This record gives sequence, C-alpha cells and structure tokens, in this order.
Amino acid sequence: MSRLALFLIRPTKYDDDGYLLRHYRGVLPSNTLAAIHALTEDVIQRRLVPDVAITTWLCDESVQRVPMRRIRRAMRQAGTHVVVCLVGVQTSQFPRAADLAFRFRALGVTVLLGGFHVSGTLAMLPETPADLQALLDAGVTLVAGEIETTWPAMLCDLARGTQRSTYNTLGATPSLAAAPVPRLRQQVLARFVYRHFGTIDTSRGCPFACSFCTIINVQGRTMREREPGAIATAVEASYRATGTSHYFFTDDNIARNPRWRELFAELIRLREEEHVPLRFLMQVDLLAHRTHEFVTMAARAGCFQVFLGMESLNPASLRDGGKRQNRVDDYRTVIETWRAAGVLTHVGYIIGFPHDSPASVRDDLRNLRDTVSPDVASFFMLSPLPGSVDHAQLLREGVAIDEDLNRIDTFHPVVDHPRMSRAEWMELYQEAWATFYDATHLARQLARTPPDQQITLLQIYLWYKAATVVERFHPMMTGFVRLRPRTDRRPGHPVESPWRHARRRAPEIVHMLRGYGRLLDELRRLWLGRQPVEHRPSGTVRSWAAFARAMFGAGGYDGSGARRRRRASTSAAAISTARHA
Repeated sequence: MSRLALFLIRPTKYDDDGYLLRHYRGVLPSNTLAAIHALTEDVIQRRLVPDVAITTWLCDESVQRVPMRRIRRAMRQAGTHVVVCLVGVQTSQFPRAADLAFRFRALGVTVLLGGFHVSGTLAMLPETPADLQALLDAGVTLVAGEIETTWPAMLCDLARGTQRSTYNTLGATPSLAAAPVPRLRQQVLARFVYRHFGTIDTSRGCPFACSFCTIINVQGRTMREREPGAIATAVEASYRATGTSHYFFTDDNIARNPRWRELFAELIRLREEEHVPLRFLMQVDLLAHRTHEFVTMAARAGCFQVFLGMESLNPASLRDGGKRQNRVDDYRTVIETWRAAGVLTHVGYIIGFPHDSPASVRDDLRNLRDTVSPDVASFFMLSPLPGSVDHAQLLREGVAIDEDLNRIDTFHPVVDHPRMSRAEWMELYQEAWATFYDATHLARQLARTPPDQQITLLQIYLWYKAATVVERFHPMMTGFVRLRPRTDRRPGHPVESPWRHARRRAPEIVHMLRGYGRLLDELRRLWLGRQPVEHRPSGTVRSWAAFARAMFGAGGYDGSGARRRRRASTSAAAISTARHA
C-alpha cells in the first residue's frame, strides 16, 4: 500500500420520521472535525507515517452528503487503503453513525468510530453495552478519549492494516500545549451561514461536578490548555488567509483555563495592534464575573456573547444536579455585570429536575424572562446522557430509560418524571421557547440593548425562532432551510417513491417558506421600532431593503465584508500581474 484515503465524517441524527437532520446551511461547525483535521494535517506535514501518502476528505453530514461515490472510487484505486472515521458522535447521533459503520463494513471499508457517546459509555459503565459490542463484532474500531498524542501511531496502524479493535485513552488525558489548533477547510465552512466563523477549544476539562454532565467524565476535571500564543497565531493566520474573524471557543468553561489572562492579552493585542476584527462567543460558569478583570478583559478581547450554565432558578433543582456553585440570588448581578461590559448574555436552562412541577417551572420561567432577563436562552430537558453520573445511577437503580438513543438529545422526554407526565413535560418545554421568544418580550430586550449590538441580537433571534417555530428542532442542532433526502432514511422506515415523497414535501416546503416570511417580517418590525423616526425608511419596499442591508449586507455578521476584502486583494494582485506582463 502506498496511499491512505482518510474520510473524516461527522454524522448527523435522524428526526422522528426517520429522515436525516440536514440543512441547506448550518450554523455551528463541528470542533471535533476541525481538531482531527488539524491533527491529520500535522501528521502529513511532519511525515510521521513513512512511505505512505495520506489524503483526507471532510464531511459534516448536517450540511453535506456522505461522499459514497468518492469512497467507492478510492476503493478501486490500486495500492489505496480506504478508512472512514466517524468523529464527534454524540448519543443522539449514534444510531446514524452505527448505520453508516455497518454499511461501510459491508463494503469492506475500515471504520473507526469515536466521540462522547463511545467515550462516556466506556468511561462510566462496567461492561461494554450491546450496541457497542455489535460494532466490535462487525469489525468496527472504537475510539474512546482524546487522541492528540496517539493519532500518529493510530494512522501508522491503519497504514499497515494492524489497527486494534479499541483505542482507549480515557485514563491518560493528553497535554494540549503542542497540539495543532483546530481548523476546517473552506469547502466545509462554505456550507455554513457564517463562512468566516471558526471553532477552537482553548482548553478542556471542568473542575465542577454537575451530575448531568459528560465532559468531566471524558475530559476530566483537571484543566488543560493550549498555548495562548499558538491560538493567537492561528487566529491571525486564518484571518489573513480567509477573512475568518468570528469564533466559538468551545471550552466547557474557559473561565477555568489557568492561562485565560495570557489568552485574552494575546487576543487584545490582535485586535488593538494587528487590527484583526476578532469577535467570539464562549462558555463560562456563573462565578467567572467575580474573577478580577475577567469580564473586562474578555470584552476587550472581542467577546460579544457569553453562554452561562444557569440550569434552574430552583435551589433544590441545582442541588439535585450537583450545581452547587450556582446561587440564584446572584443571577441578576451576573447578567448585569456582563451586560455592563457590552457582552450579550445567553443562558442554558434545564427543565425536568425531580423537584420541578408544572406550576414551579412556569413561575421560574417567568422570573427568568422578566427578572433575570438574559438576552438569549436555550432550553433543554434533563436527560441521562451516557457518560454522566445521572445515567450510571439510573442504570444501577433499574430505572427505565428509552432504548432509542436517537431520542436522547435533551429535547425528548426519555424517562418518567415523578411530578408530571411526559406530555406535560413536553408542553412545558415548548412553552418555554414560545414565552421567552414572544415578540413583545423580544421588543423589550432590544430596547435595553445598545444600538451596536441590536443587529447581532436580531440575527440570533432569527436563528432561534427559525429553529423552534419553523424547523421545530433545537437551535443548537439546526441550520436554515431543512432538507429531507428521500432515499437515505433510517432502517425500518420505508423509502417513498419520488411522487409520494414530493406530495409529502410540497406542503412542508410551503409551510417552511411561509414561516420564514412571517418570522422575517416580525424581526423587520422589531428593527424598525428601534430606528430613530427621522431615519426610519418610508414604505414597505424601502423598509425591507434597509432591513436586509442591516441584517445581511456588506460588513455584516454574514462575512460579506471579509469576502469583499478578499475580492479587492485578488483584484489588486491581478492588476499588478497584468502591469508586469
């Protein structure tokens, strides 16, 4: 063998009708896909697999088709070993990932499968469950834990055809100091709304002990961080090459990165000395605002949105979840501190703790909206994710959990609740989205938002209401314009004829288009309400045009400003070449 054809695929999940959850444009790229791509490119550049040419293809199935034809062509090439790596697989994506793995194994392709489901399950359960064993029996290699230090050796094994059945590094979390910084190819990012949007995990781990969390049992409770200088270098290089200026720092808790001050100082230098227009969102705990200079430095470094794991306004529920660091009496202060620094606040809120009841949840949601009043809220159902303490405890106690892992996604009820039916639980969950994102409440939120942040907040509201009202899925798993491939359906669901599928899809598409129209009109009216009377465009057509320019125009959050700079640079280079010729 002289060539290793490596296909890095991040699977999607199925919807309740068995169709793939895929969109024309996505919102959040996969950091795991970016990290493994960067690791692989590093192996190639350093020639760590001798005498073997490695070629890679990337696929995020939430916005792309799995390249079956390309894989088959690679299999027919002499001297080529084809390997499919199913990466970053969460529990709700596991059924789809397993279906792909069995399909590829039937073709004779070498398959690796890893991610939080495999890692969390092997970390917390004493025996290998049947679903993972079935993959092992089919010849699929399972990967548990982080692979920064083991990926070169794994690629050597793959090149020789001596790969193991399991690679497990859960007991030896690697240092990130010298690890390459995650990055995705532009061909993948072109499938997302924000093409100048990147992801980086500046650190891993979390020191807290939330019972519903899987990260602490996979990545550990000891913080490990990347070199701040290396992150700054990567951010600047990406901006100069592709115009990428917005990032999601995916750390579970960047406030516990031991070198956060150095990191923010490097990012401030990029903004203020190198004139990189960096903006980023990050996740922190609710105690972060107490750390001296953390909030002010984060804002100077370019933080425009912070995600806070608030989880509940019920102290008993916080104790249930091991979230003892949260203090309900401090919630308003936390929001006001970040808001005073010019940073939008985004809270995560969980519905379904054992102490929750329909009445208590409704009271807490009103307080969240009207008193605590964050700018954005994401709602979840309490779910026993494999890899969490909650999941392991329920299994030990013999509590019934839905067997269909596709439903364990934090927006389906998968266990019985002691104080409400599953129907009541689902109703509360849907009610939370409807009441928080009611147009009247959004108008109040915009009224308190500085003018320079209002467009960003409207863009977030567009994403969130498009997901929950039009697409009817959780925003963090949703993009824009749902696609439903006809033939690639979950086993057990019939593949419809083209005519029958078209008849089903036509009214769905009409509903979707009308939904987007109503939503955009609602946001347009909200935007007009925030314009000074003397600057308010007259007439419907002019107001739509002005709204579209503000939301999606040059220099906006859609990255068109970066594309304009690249076009100008390309044009200048072409003119210079012509003159010399």
